[in-house]
Amino acid sequence: MTDKVLICYGTRYGSTAEVANAMANAAISLGVPVDIVNLKESSPSSDISDYSLIVIGSGIRAGQWTDAPLQFMRNNLDELAKRKVALFVVCGYAASDDKCGQAQIDYLDTIAKDVGLSPTSTGLFGGVFDMTKYNFVVGKLVKGIIKKELPPGAEVPEKIDYRDWNQITQWMTELLE
Repeated sequence: MTDKVLICYGTRYGSTAEVANAMANAAISLGVPVDIVNLKESSPSSDISDYSLIVIGSGIRAGQWTDAPLQFMRNNLDELAKRKVALFVVCGYAASDDKCGQAQIDYLDTIAKDVGLSPTSTGLFGGVFDMTKYNFVVGKLVKGIIKKELPPGAEVPEKIDYRDWNQITQWMTELLE
């Protein structure tokens, strides 16, 4: 069993924060101490050598991780190499059988290789498309992408949530074993 967990992430619209919180709740329910950090807002309060598991994640927009988790990995590469590290992303392609495999390669495998990490596990989780959180241009772009996946004549709803909370909780639970 893991002694202490750090879950750190980057988010743009809040979906990744909700996923990270679900992971933290899974750890807490098993009696594992956990610190959770939005890397865009702050840094871990403890030295990362204090953690036996470090989970690092990001939301994906336009095929890109948020900057803060990438910088965190690069800045702490030596210490992360000594720890059990897992990576996760939250993205729309995770919900598509046709695009899931490529999303795994592009958003997890390639990122791990690029920063020089060998994660013990990776998690690819569906995200949320909430049109009320996007500016006009981004909203129009997202609606156009989603509309291509819908049956002809179907309207794009204001919010589409592809997150599978059981999958997220199970992945975290397995990491802690």
